[in-house]
Amino acid sequence: MSRSALIGPVHVVSPSGLDTWARCRRRYLLAQVLRLPRSDPGPATDDGTFAHDLLRHLHKTGSCRDRDHVDDVLAGHGKSEDPVARGFVERHRRRCPPDFEAQAHEWTAARFHRGAMFMATGRLDALWRHDGVYDVRDYKTGRPGVERLAEDPRARLQAWLVAERAARRGLRVRVRYEYLAPEVDDDPEPFEPDDDDLAAIEAELVATVGSMRAERAWTGVADREVCCTCEYQSICVDSAAPGKPSWPTP
Repeated sequence: MSRSALIGPVHVVSPSGLDTWARCRRRYLLAQVLRLPRSDPGPATDDGTFAHDLLRHLHKTGSCRDRDHVDDVLAGHGKSEDPVARGFVERHRRRCPPDFEAQAHEWTAARFHRGAMFMATGRLDALWRHDGVYDVRDYKTGRPGVERLAEDPRARLQAWLVAERAARRGLRVRVRYEYLAPEVDDDPEPFEPDDDDLAAIEAELVATVGSMRAERAWTGVADREVCCTCEYQSICVDSAAPGKPSWPTP
């Protein structure tokens, strides 16, 4: 069986998967197609995981504008005296819609494309309905990697994922990245696609899935800056940052 045959008739694509595909084909094969366990730890995700859980719980049980509620939630997470945690909440509060009709947190969106036979999925950190907009939020605890979300394939896919649902309700779509780290002063420019943008995104996705199905080489990028953060750097023959694998021990 050829490697290209590993991608079945209905392929699944996600924002993180598209980002991986753009960075390194070998990493995409190992992580998204073969779904191998990581051989290397990769970048730390503790802050991101905590911030997502904190904000989800904060909104699920109350409001980020209720100081007593914020204190209770931080205490429940064992972070009452943690300035980093309080900073995450405060920086989010300044961006949080003050009035909204509906909200969802850690919500999984999915949309099937019958023509190209792929399923697009994405876990949205927050989805707010307010002021005629479906407002998709993606919380970030690192440094910005893009200036305009209109140029980020992850944000473009997130917009496409909710576009049909928004259209049925007569709503526009807006995707925004919220950078919660104190050293980041401004968020990238939000993305509010029009019909032409959404058609272009769909065409891009069809073309990308076609390229994934046609891929046979699955060559690694061999770039140290990319390889040093890869979860498979020590087992990849093209890695520019070789190391010792730390496979899980039974």
